[in-house]
Amino acid sequence: MNPNDNIYRQELMDIYKNPVHKGALSDPSAISHKKNPMCGDEMDLYLKIEDGVIKDASYTESACVVSVIASEILLEKVIGKKVEAINKMTKDEFLTDLGLNLSTSRVKCAMLVFEAVKEALEKYAGK
Repeated sequence: MNPNDNIYRQELMDIYKNPVHKGALSDPSAISHKKNPMCGDEMDLYLKIEDGVIKDASYTESACVVSVIASEILLEKVIGKKVEAINKMTKDEFLTDLGLNLSTSRVKCAMLVFEAVKEALEKYAGK
């Protein structure tokens, strides 16, 4: 076993145990609710958008480790980015950025936050 694997796992567990973006935003520009019926993960995602830029993002969820870690990594990436750039992000790009070796069923857990961000941006655009 590669010793770096343990460091990586520890880093991921630290993200899971100490989420930075967990909690509801006050006065969000867009909200979405997503559920993964396969494992029961459920989340509400909140985006604060100003002048075409995602200024802040957070979530509340009842979810597995993979979903929480994916949420933290994606929200860290989207904050400060233009909405149009995030709209162009693909599922494959997200999964590559995530860098986790996931089984097919766990990909659905990771994708929950990605789908929530995309839905929130669609709702925001439709306002």
